Amino acid sequence: MAVAVMSIGIVGALQLFSGSLRLAGEADRQTRAMVLGRSLIDEAMWRAILEEGTQTGQEGEYSWSLTTRPIDRSLVGMTETIDEKAESPGDLGLWEIVAEISWLGPIGEKTIVLETARIGEEDF
Repeated sequence: MAVAVMSIGIVGALQLFSGSLRLAGEADRQTRAMVLGRSLIDEAMWRAILEEGTQTGQEGEYSWSLTTRPIDRSLVGMTETIDEKAESPGDLGLWEIVAEISWLGPIGEKTIVLETARIGEEDF
C-alpha cells in the first residue's frame, strides 16, 4: 500500500516537473520573439529616412514583418486651416512602426505585435 501511494506521488511530481519545463520553454520562445521584435523596431527608429512599406523575413523558427507608414494628421489632432495644409518638402510628420513576430508554439501559432511611433520627414 505504501509503495502504491509513493508511486502515485512520484508520477504526480514528474508531471509537474515536465509541465514546468514546457512552460519555461514557451517563456523562452516568447522572450526571444520580444528581443527580435525590439531589435527590428530599434533598427527602424535609427534610420535617417523612413519609407512607407512592409519588410518580411525569417529568423530561425520566427517569421517577422516590419511595417512603416505615416499616420494621417487628422488622426493626431492637428487643427490646421486649409491654407496651412499646403505642405512643403521637409515637413515633419508622425510615423507608425509595427513589428509582428510569429512562431509555432506547442498548441498552435503564437504572435507578438510591437508598435511605436516616431517623428520623421513626411514622404511626398
